[in-house]
Amino acid sequence: MSVNFRQCIYTHAVYPLCALFIASLAITLWDADKVLADYFYALQGKTWAWKNIWWTEEFFHKGGRTASLLIATAGAALLISSYCRNDWAQHRKPLSYLMFATAGGSVLVSLLKSALAVSCPWEFARYGGILNYSNVIEQIVLHNGKGCFPAGHASAGYAWVALYFFWLSYHSAWRWFGLIVPIAAGMVFGIVQQLRGAHFISHDLWSLAVCWLFSFLLYVFMLKEGS
Repeated sequence: MSVNFRQCIYTHAVYPLCALFIASLAITLWDADKVLADYFYALQGKTWAWKNIWWTEEFFHKGGRTASLLIATAGAALLISSYCRNDWAQHRKPLSYLMFATAGGSVLVSLLKSALAVSCPWEFARYGGILNYSNVIEQIVLHNGKGCFPAGHASAGYAWVALYFFWLSYHSAWRWFGLIVPIAAGMVFGIVQQLRGAHFISHDLWSLAVCWLFSFLLYVFMLKEGS
């Protein structure tokens, strides 16, 4: 293993996993899921009053998903164009990576949601549901939720962290744009879903982690030279 590749592993996998562990531990120890959900629930008069209003449901929830699909469609069009223009041939593999990484991250989040069956906040009696409150670790063992972990809607933003690795393959400074914008979008989508009672903050954290690690592994497989 070359020195550069070892550094790549530490920078993009080892350090993020350590950060994930620390953040998850902090959320568990301070019960941040419950603290934030309590605050958002009380803010709305101990009901999820903002669950189905226009700006949360139509603009951010449905609109965010539509925007992600439109960007994916544009990416697919660029990939197809690379097969029609010889001067774009060098972009085929990076564009193929981008499509596989964004779609794969979202699909993996959806599969985990179904498999883990973790509850949404609104399923707990504390927030208007019927279940006794338990933290995410306990919920994974109980397996009695409707499938809310990791956060699916936040992945519409977080899946695009693949843009960081897309631009990294070109050694371009645009990689920072490809990192900051998707994380910001995922955070906005995630906070809106928390305001609707659909997710806890830990759900969003793990959605980012899944998308990031999947994008990195695919980057190593498809784009990283000398790996």
